[in-house]
This record gives sequence, structure tokens and C-alpha cells, in this order.
Amino acid sequence: MIWVDLKVRKVILNFILVVMSFSLLTSQDWEQSFSAGGFDVNGLFMGGSEVLHLVPHKNKLFASIGYWQDENNVWYGGSDLSIGWSQIICLENEDDSWKVDFDLGYNYLRPEILKQVIFTKDYSGISLDVPDTLLIVGAYSPNYILGTAASKIFIRDDVDGSWDQILVYEGDFSSGESYSMRDIEIYTDQVTGIENLIISVGTQGIFSGKYNPNVDGKIEIGLIPEIGPLGIRPLGITIANNHLYFSSGNKIFKRNDGYDPSYEVVHNFNDLSSYINSAVGGIRGLSTIPNPSGSDESMLLMWCPDGQSKGTIFRLDPVESQEFDRVYETKISLLVEDYLIGETVDYLLGAYNEFYLFTDPTTNIDYNIIGIESLLQENIYPSWNGFYSGGIIVLRDNNGQYILQEINGSIDFDDNPLVSVRCYVESPFENESSMYFGGFDPNGHTSTNNAWVYKRTWSTLDVDEQKSQSIINYKVHNNYPNPFNPSTNIPYTILKDEFINIVIYDLIGNRVKLLVNEYKDIGSYIINWNGKNENDIPVSAGVYLYSIEAGEFKQTKKMILLK
Repeated sequence: MIWVDLKVRKVILNFILVVMSFSLLTSQDWEQSFSAGGFDVNGLFMGGSEVLHLVPHKNKLFASIGYWQDENNVWYGGSDLSIGWSQIICLENEDDSWKVDFDLGYNYLRPEILKQVIFTKDYSGISLDVPDTLLIVGAYSPNYILGTAASKIFIRDDVDGSWDQILVYEGDFSSGESYSMRDIEIYTDQVTGIENLIISVGTQGIFSGKYNPNVDGKIEIGLIPEIGPLGIRPLGITIANNHLYFSSGNKIFKRNDGYDPSYEVVHNFNDLSSYINSAVGGIRGLSTIPNPSGSDESMLLMWCPDGQSKGTIFRLDPVESQEFDRVYETKISLLVEDYLIGETVDYLLGAYNEFYLFTDPTTNIDYNIIGIESLLQENIYPSWNGFYSGGIIVLRDNNGQYILQEINGSIDFDDNPLVSVRCYVESPFENESSMYFGGFDPNGHTSTNNAWVYKRTWSTLDVDEQKSQSIINYKVHNNYPNPFNPSTNIPYTILKDEFINIVIYDLIGNRVKLLVNEYKDIGSYIINWNGKNENDIPVSAGVYLYSIEAGEFKQTKKMILLK
């Protein structure tokens, strides 16, 4: 017994030393951007137990706030009927404060999806003169008296700041997750050329809508699902190799395009587990990444079947006959146990949305990021109801190597719990090189005003003096529009005469198009990329990189081409 006590004390002492040293290194990097429980400039309350999404939209940053298990929620005893489950807040610039943009009211459960989509074609497949960029929220409303439920999407009107609502599906209410709306995706049918808004509606199935500027909200939803009902709510939709895929429990479905589309199962994890706890989900975070073999695209996912989930990461590499080879990459629980020395992880959940692609501005290394939460057995580190209090993010590089980092450095016993990192996004503000993170997962426990957003900023202290001087002399602005179809503009500024090289690459690193390769005088410039390669052939939809080199300066940014 004495040996155990000494071991625990040693681990805690080592932990405190790590906290102190790590805080000294990172205290200048992290800043809390939002803390639930306050009021905005208009006197509107901003609370919540979790930040579910962070989404840039038209040079602003939006966040979806959920009030699950929050005592301000009227369903948990709150007295204000305007505070229900769902709230959208907005940050207009990096120096501003968050403010309420939209309250969904007490009828709608938490906003399970917040996403920006860009329509480039109308309902008949005709290209729009100007692409229309929309911000969409998805939520459902149960009626316990009538035994019905309605799933709706809400579309922001960026002119007056109002939100239009569109009914996607209404039917009998059987269980709380049957109408869960976890993802939406713009997808162009490869047979018909029609652009579809693909919407998951819990076990009811996959619905689709088309752009129609003549209807309220500009989206016309089909009455019948493309596929449904489903056994388990879908948690992710992705596009790989110009095909649309979605996950449901232990299965991955592929869309067979056409005027009467169908779906087929192209991969099944039932050899690992035939039982899926629907609250946990099975396949989580389904995302598209470059195939390590150098051709086509692979898919990445986290496998979490039940209450004993350990967060196993698998990669699916395409082979002939539209099938996939399953490749084990790592088990995140083991990485956490190595990180929290002396601990045992009983349960691990993560990949709430997608494996987010991010380029480290100090190294130009690409990472895919996910957030996690860990239920601990020993509880020798700071914890909240058994879950590790710190907010851990997992970074995967292009070689399939994984590292762990924490929000705001390592957490202390007296710090407010962060628990789970649910979302993350690069700053949309041109004057800062930052990344925003949000989260906290109540896990069924009372959780009042625990939602948070932190911001990490990379300053000139993170780079060498020569690169800092280069940043002063050269600036690559964000391309616009982004995402785009068929072309985009890349603005850049040089304050020193120099030979400039701007190149488009795909995610694998292959050169797609040389845009600029000449000496430039001091000034501001805009170069257009028409979405074609060196042979003037249109490239496929996907994520591309544009890189500018000028002397010792080099900067790379990503953009998304839609079809």
C-alpha cells in the first residue's frame, strides 16, 4: 500500500512539473476567446454546456452552442423560455466579442450540424452566374404530446441577419436520435451533373435538396429519402474519388449516381463488432485524405462501437471493384496512456465531426486534427466526473504518425474543465495567424456554463528572425471564393522587389499548375486559377494547396474546388 501511495505521489509531482514547464512555453500562445455564462453587447445571454461547431462564413466566425444538461435550459429547470437547447453566436473580427446571432428556442434540440455550403448550380444543373454561399444549421424538434418530430434546416440571410427555416422531414417520434442531423454535404451527381445538398436525418435516412432561388431559404428538399430507414444514425458524409460515402454504425455506404440514385455497402466492420451502441455511433469522423500509395484518395475514421471504445483509427485504401483495404493506424487510448503516465483509459471517444486538415504555419507540415475525451480509471490527474479535465487534440501527419497536444497547455487541478475538444478551425480573420478550438461534453452530467472556445496564435516568436522579416515583406491573402467552382482569385502583396513563384499542388504533393514564375515589383497583385492543370484539363474536386515562394519566404494555404 505504501508503494502505491509513493508511486501516485511521484506521478502527481512529475505532472505538476510538466504543467509548470509547459505553461511557460505556451502561455503566450493561448487565449480564451469565449466562456459561457455571460452576456453579449445587446444584453443577450450566452451560456451552454458545449461548443459543437466553429465555422468561418463570409469573413466572420460562427459557433453552435448546445445546452444539453445545462441548468439554464428550460428543459432542465431554467426559467427563461427563450433559452432552450440551441444557440448560434458570432465573432465579427479578432478584436471583437462574441454575440448572439440566432436562438433556436426551446423546441429544437441541440444544433448537431453547422456548416457553410456553396451552391454553383441550380436545380436543373445550370451554372449560377455567381455561386451562392450559405450558412446552414440543422436541428430537430420532438413533440412529446403528439408523438411526432420534425427535422429542419435553418439558412442564414446574410443581408438582414435573419434565418429562414425549411422542413426536411416530419414523422412519428420513436427515439431521441431517430431524427439526429449530424452532417450535410454538397455533392454533384457524376451522371446527371445535378448539384445536391445531401442531408442525414438520423435513422430516417439520407435526404437531398437542390438550389432554387425562387423558394424561401433557396433550397428545395425532396420528400422521399434517397435511402432509408437506417439501423443507426449516420455520423459522417465525405466525398472521395468523386464518389459520395456516408457511415452508419459499422457500415460505409456508397452512392450510385443517376436520376434514381441507390446506395450499397462497400465496407463493413461487423467482423470487429456486430453490436453498435447508437449513442456512441460506431464509425466516427469519416474523412478523405491522400492515399499513401500516391494515387486516388483514402478514407480515415475512428472506430468507437460501444461503451468500451478505445478510439481505434483505421484507414481505408481503395482497391479494384470499388472496395477498400482496411489498414490499422493506431489506438488513441494507448497514446493517452503514454501521455498520462500511470493512467488507464477505460473509454475514449472522439472525431465528433471530421479529421480537419491543418498546415502548421511554423513548419509547413500538414496535419489532420481530431479532438477526444478520455474516461480514466486511476484518476491521479485532474478529472471531471472521471473524464480527464484537459482538452486533448490528436494530430496525424501525412506519414500516419500521431502526436497529442493540449488546449492551453497541460491543465491544473484548479482549472475549469475542458474535457472534450469537439471542433477546431483556422481563423477567418486576415490579420491573425490563429486557430480556434471549442468543446466540453457533459456526458450525461449536469453541466452549466461549461462551453468554451480557446484561440492559439502563432506569433513571430514561433519562427526565426529571417522568416519574420519575410512575413513583413510578403503577404499571401486568402483566396476568394473558397470553396470555389470553377475559378478562384489569389491576392498577394510584396513590399520588396523579388522573383515570385506561385504553384498549385494537390494533397499528395504533385504539381498541378504553375501560376506565376517571374520578377515582380513592389505592389499588390491578384492571380486567377481556373481549376485546370498544366495541360488545360479541368482537375477533379477536392482540396488543393497554393504555395508562394519569394527569396527565403514561403507560404502555403489550402483551398477547396467543388464540382
